[in-house]
Amino acid sequence: MGYLAGVAWEKPEIAARVSLTYNSGIKHDLALTESVGGGPASSVSRVETPQSVNLDFQTGVAANTLVFGSVRWADWTSFSLTSPNYPGGSPVGTLVSYDNDVITYSLGLGYKFSESFSGAVELGYEQSLGDRVSDLGPTDGYFSVGVGGTYTKGNTKFSAGLRYIDIGDAVTDNGGVFNDNDGWALGFQVTYLLD
Repeated sequence: MGYLAGVAWEKPEIAARVSLTYNSGIKHDLALTESVGGGPASSVSRVETPQSVNLDFQTGVAANTLVFGSVRWADWTSFSLTSPNYPGGSPVGTLVSYDNDVITYSLGLGYKFSESFSGAVELGYEQSLGDRVSDLGPTDGYFSVGVGGTYTKGNTKFSAGLRYIDIGDAVTDNGGVFNDNDGWALGFQVTYLLD
C-alpha cells in the first residue's frame, strides 16, 4: 500500500497548468529461493520503492501550440534489493542499490494541426553522476528524444509515440563495463469514451 498527494493550479484560457505530486514509498516483501552450493536456500527480502516528487507544467504559447515539461526527484538512495546469499555488491549481499538520488527533466512542444490530429516532440535528460552502478541496473543518466501524435475520430482516440534513449556508459560494482548503450521505446494506445 502507498499513497500520493498533490496540488494543482490551472488557467484554462491559456491552457496553463502546474501540478505538484508526492508519491510515497511502497514496501514489498519478496520471497527468494536461490541455488546455493547446489541446494535451494530460501529467504525474504524487504524492498521499498523510492518516494518521489513530480512537478509538471504546461502552458499555451501561441495558437494551437503548447509547451510542457516536468521535473521529477526520486529518493533512490533509500532503495536496496538484497539477498543474504549473494556474495557480490556493495555492501555484500546487495543486488541493486544507488549512491545518489535522481532528478529527471523533460521538456516538450505540442501542436494541434487540426481538430482531429495533434503531435508533440519531447526531450528528456537525467544527469550522469559517474558512480559505479549495480549489476542489475547498469545505467548512469540518459538523454532522450521522442515524438508522438494523437488522432481523434468520434469517441475514439488513437495515440502513438516513439522515443530514442541514449543511455551512455556505466561501470558496475563488480567491474562490468557498459559502453555506448542506447534503446528505443514504442507505445500505442486506443481510448474510447463512453457516452
